[in-house]
Amino acid sequence: MLCFSHGKCVRCCLPICFAFLLPDSITFFPNTIERRYKYMITSKDVARLAGVSHTTVSRAFRNDSKIKPETYERIMRISEELGYVPNQIASSLRQKKTKTVGFIISHGFNPLFLEITHSIETELAKHGYRLLISFDDEDPEQQWNILQSLASAQVNTILFTPLIYEEEYKERLHNWMQQTDIHFIQLVADDYEDVTSFKFDDNLGAYLGTKHLLSNGHRNILMVGGVNRTAGYFRAYEEYHEKPVHAYHDITGKNDEESFSSIKAAILAQRPTAVFAVSTSLSYITYEVLNELKLKVPEDISFLAFDDERWLALMRISVIGHPTQALAASIVREILSYETADGEVYPSATSFKPFLVERQSVLPLHVPKDNNQPIKNN
Repeated sequence: MLCFSHGKCVRCCLPICFAFLLPDSITFFPNTIERRYKYMITSKDVARLAGVSHTTVSRAFRNDSKIKPETYERIMRISEELGYVPNQIASSLRQKKTKTVGFIISHGFNPLFLEITHSIETELAKHGYRLLISFDDEDPEQQWNILQSLASAQVNTILFTPLIYEEEYKERLHNWMQQTDIHFIQLVADDYEDVTSFKFDDNLGAYLGTKHLLSNGHRNILMVGGVNRTAGYFRAYEEYHEKPVHAYHDITGKNDEESFSSIKAAILAQRPTAVFAVSTSLSYITYEVLNELKLKVPEDISFLAFDDERWLALMRISVIGHPTQALAASIVREILSYETADGEVYPSATSFKPFLVERQSVLPLHVPKDNNQPIKNN
């Protein structure tokens, strides 16, 4: 018989080792037996309770002299209470710096993302880093599987666009990110406040585009897409003391075919003098619709697109452009600075301003002072 209070045989009172009799989830401490699910505890759990970053926790266990004594004592106390013990093997692997960055692309056929990807890869290569690229096709489960694979590959950083269609998945992903030592960066989104993000100010883009059309006399403007960009659209109308001729409705479909039909129906029903497509894919689909309806740009209808592409430049289509090179350069700086950080690292949110590129697809209209209704393009 064993005395679990003192770790001795009751009959002979000799110290013995009985660790092999205990379940894996139980850790023996002198004078007590406590259930410690240490494999579930990470440095981020300690960091959250101690009110510091998980980087500070790691430095504390390395006896970094730069950490304040009170901070060190608080981390050690909480670690002991949780039963947290650093995984020295995993730590040594992290110290080797694999110089590998994972990049999960959700919009695989979006030229904007391909341009950003190429810029990031080029800059990282200059510093000896390699980029592992995967496509999730905007499927949460596929994104989850890719994240697990990248984590197994010991990547230092993962770039991704959050897929928040399901609240359950959003929470699941957030909890997992909190439990890993991987550096995460949100691209063109900021859904998680405690994860670094880089995005474009798309509401500003919608505002600039709508304002450009209004300044050219257009009032009956059909905005295609942009459910999350309507604030900029309405802001421009308010500055002109105007209201949209037709109420805004999201006319995009579940796929390209549905979007094509919806856009075509909206143009025929509303007879706009200008169409503003606020995404890369919708710009292309909208232009196809205009061709099918035999509407010439800008003679019959003005057209403004989102995200500059080669075909838009060739067709002399005015667009809302984005500073992709600046965004890519900032992301690379973030990755490199995180790798060399020797102190607290806090998440940041960076937004880049879009800009108007004027070409020849918007025809100025004359709006009589006593009539706010637009007249047809002639």
